[in-house]
Amino acid sequence: MTENAGVSYEDCSIYVDAADSSTVIAWLKERLGPEEEGHGLVVGPLRVSSVCNDYSTGRKAHPFEFLEWSTVLECEAPAGVESGAVVAAVTDVLETLRRGGWKAVAACDCEDELPAHGGRDRYPLPSPSGSLSHTRTGRWRSLLVRGGKRKRKSV
Repeated sequence: MTENAGVSYEDCSIYVDAADSSTVIAWLKERLGPEEEGHGLVVGPLRVSSVCNDYSTGRKAHPFEFLEWSTVLECEAPAGVESGAVVAAVTDVLETLRRGGWKAVAACDCEDELPAHGGRDRYPLPSPSGSLSHTRTGRWRSLLVRGGKRKRKSV
């Protein structure tokens, strides 16, 4: 796989619909191998750690509002790692989470190279005539346009 110009493969955020990030990390460690690093784990070239989502509302958010889910996994790869290895590792994490019954969506530069566009295709935005207000869908869209990047605290 050749690297796409302007696409960063060094970081990816995976939003998980789970209240307790430590449970998610422990569950992933059991399934993805013994390589662990402190409170996180290593999957291929990625160091995966959990962080608090400052945009979590504490309520059960609709799946398309993944930016409000409580658990965020930060995936970081060293510079220069082959793009295919990063995409494969993020895919492994996403598919493992889904097999475990968790909803998960990746937000990163390379999400279009991931199955279901990182999960985005699994949770489409409702139509404008849907039950959610334009204000809420507009907020979601504006966060995505800004890349979904925000301050987070490590846990």
